[in-house]
Amino acid sequence: MKTKSKKKEIKVRLTNNDLDHLNNLVKESNLSRESYLRMCINGLLPRPAPTKEFIEVIEILREIAENMNQIAISVYTQNAMDKSFYMENYEKLQDQINEIMILIRQPINMEEVWQLPKYGQ
Repeated sequence: MKTKSKKKEIKVRLTNNDLDHLNNLVKESNLSRESYLRMCINGLLPRPAPTKEFIEVIEILREIAENMNQIAISVYTQNAMDKSFYMENYEKLQDQINEIMILIRQPINMEEVWQLPKYGQ
Protein backbone atom coordinates (compact mmCIF):
# COMPACT_ATOMS: atom_id res chain seq x y z
CA MET A 1 0.00 0.00 0.00
CA LYS A 2 1.43 3.32 -1.04
CA THR A 3 1.43 6.07 1.58
CA LYS A 4 0.44 9.60 0.69
CA SER A 5 3.32 11.97 0.26
CA LYS A 6 2.89 15.05 2.42
CA LYS A 7 4.64 17.75 0.44
CA LYS A 8 2.32 20.70 0.99
CA GLU A 9 2.82 23.03 3.91
CA ILE A 10 0.56 25.76 5.28
CA LYS A 11 1.21 28.61 7.66
CA VAL A 12 -1.41 29.40 10.29
CA ARG A 13 -1.37 32.43 12.54
CA LEU A 14 -2.69 31.88 16.06
CA THR A 15 -2.94 33.96 19.18
CA ASN A 16 -0.86 32.82 22.14
CA ASN A 17 -4.03 31.51 23.80
CA ASP A 18 -5.05 29.56 20.69
CA LEU A 19 -1.57 28.05 20.34
CA ASP A 20 -1.49 27.11 24.04
CA HIS A 21 -4.92 25.53 23.70
CA LEU A 22 -3.86 23.57 20.60
CA ASN A 23 -0.64 22.43 22.27
CA ASN A 24 -2.59 21.25 25.34
CA LEU A 25 -5.02 19.27 23.17
CA VAL A 26 -2.13 17.73 21.24
CA LYS A 27 -0.31 16.82 24.46
CA GLU A 28 -3.46 15.21 25.91
CA SER A 29 -3.97 13.14 22.75
CA ASN A 30 -0.35 11.95 22.63
CA LEU A 31 -0.32 12.64 18.87
CA SER A 32 1.90 14.92 16.86
CA ARG A 33 0.48 18.37 16.13
CA GLU A 34 0.33 17.47 12.44
CA SER A 35 -1.56 14.24 13.06
CA TYR A 36 -3.95 16.01 15.42
CA LEU A 37 -4.73 18.72 12.85
CA ARG A 38 -5.10 16.20 10.01
CA MET A 39 -7.70 14.32 12.03
CA CYS A 40 -9.57 17.58 12.71
CA ILE A 41 -9.47 18.47 9.01
CA ASN A 42 -11.00 15.07 8.26
CA GLY A 43 -13.87 15.75 10.68
CA LEU A 44 -12.53 13.72 13.60
CA LEU A 45 -11.73 15.02 17.06
CA PRO A 46 -9.00 12.95 18.73
CA ARG A 47 -9.65 11.75 22.24
CA PRO A 48 -7.16 12.29 25.05
CA ALA A 49 -4.71 9.43 25.55
CA PRO A 50 -5.60 7.08 28.42
CA THR A 51 -4.05 7.76 31.80
CA LYS A 52 -1.29 5.58 33.25
CA GLU A 53 -3.75 4.30 35.84
CA PHE A 54 -6.21 3.23 33.16
CA ILE A 55 -3.49 1.40 31.23
CA GLU A 56 -2.44 -0.34 34.47
CA VAL A 57 -6.04 -1.49 34.99
CA ILE A 58 -6.15 -2.89 31.46
CA GLU A 59 -2.87 -4.74 32.08
CA ILE A 60 -4.27 -6.21 35.29
CA LEU A 61 -7.41 -7.32 33.44
CA ARG A 62 -5.22 -8.97 30.81
CA GLU A 63 -3.28 -10.79 33.53
CA ILE A 64 -6.54 -11.99 35.07
CA ALA A 65 -7.70 -13.21 31.68
CA GLU A 66 -4.43 -15.08 31.17
CA ASN A 67 -4.74 -16.62 34.63
CA MET A 68 -8.27 -17.72 33.81
CA ASN A 69 -6.96 -19.34 30.67
CA GLN A 70 -4.25 -21.18 32.59
CA ILE A 71 -6.79 -22.34 35.18
CA ALA A 72 -9.10 -23.54 32.47
CA ILE A 73 -6.35 -25.55 30.83
CA SER A 74 -5.31 -27.04 34.18
CA VAL A 75 -8.86 -27.92 35.19
CA TYR A 76 -9.61 -29.35 31.75
CA THR A 77 -6.55 -31.62 31.75
CA GLN A 78 -7.59 -32.97 35.14
CA ASN A 79 -11.21 -33.42 33.99
CA ALA A 80 -12.38 -31.67 37.14
CA MET A 81 -14.57 -29.03 35.51
CA ASP A 82 -16.02 -27.92 32.19
CA LYS A 83 -13.37 -26.03 30.22
CA SER A 84 -15.97 -24.31 28.05
CA PHE A 85 -17.26 -22.37 31.08
CA TYR A 86 -13.84 -20.89 31.77
CA MET A 87 -12.99 -20.32 28.12
CA GLU A 88 -16.27 -18.51 27.56
CA ASN A 89 -15.48 -16.15 30.44
CA TYR A 90 -11.90 -15.74 29.29
CA GLU A 91 -13.07 -14.73 25.80
CA LYS A 92 -15.69 -12.36 27.21
CA LEU A 93 -13.05 -10.67 29.36
CA GLN A 94 -10.70 -10.29 26.39
CA ASP A 95 -13.55 -8.90 24.28
CA GLN A 96 -14.36 -6.36 26.99
CA ILE A 97 -10.73 -5.26 27.24
CA ASN A 98 -10.53 -4.84 23.46
CA GLU A 99 -13.80 -2.91 23.38
CA ILE A 100 -12.57 -0.56 26.13
CA MET A 101 -9.36 0.10 24.24
CA ILE A 102 -11.24 0.82 21.00
CA LEU A 103 -13.68 3.17 22.72
CA ILE A 104 -11.04 5.24 24.47
CA ARG A 105 -8.97 5.74 21.34
CA GLN A 106 -11.81 6.20 18.87
CA PRO A 107 -11.90 9.77 17.56
CA ILE A 108 -15.01 11.86 18.05
CA ASN A 109 -16.92 12.94 14.95
CA MET A 110 -16.74 16.74 14.93
CA GLU A 111 -20.28 17.02 13.53
CA GLU A 112 -21.54 15.60 16.83
CA VAL A 113 -19.55 18.22 18.78
CA TRP A 114 -20.73 21.08 16.56
CA GLN A 115 -24.35 20.13 17.19
CA LEU A 116 -23.93 20.63 20.93
CA PRO A 117 -25.55 23.89 22.18
CA LYS A 118 -22.19 25.51 23.02
CA TYR A 119 -20.86 25.15 19.46
CA GLY A 120 -24.02 24.97 17.38
CA GLN A 121 -25.20 28.56 17.88
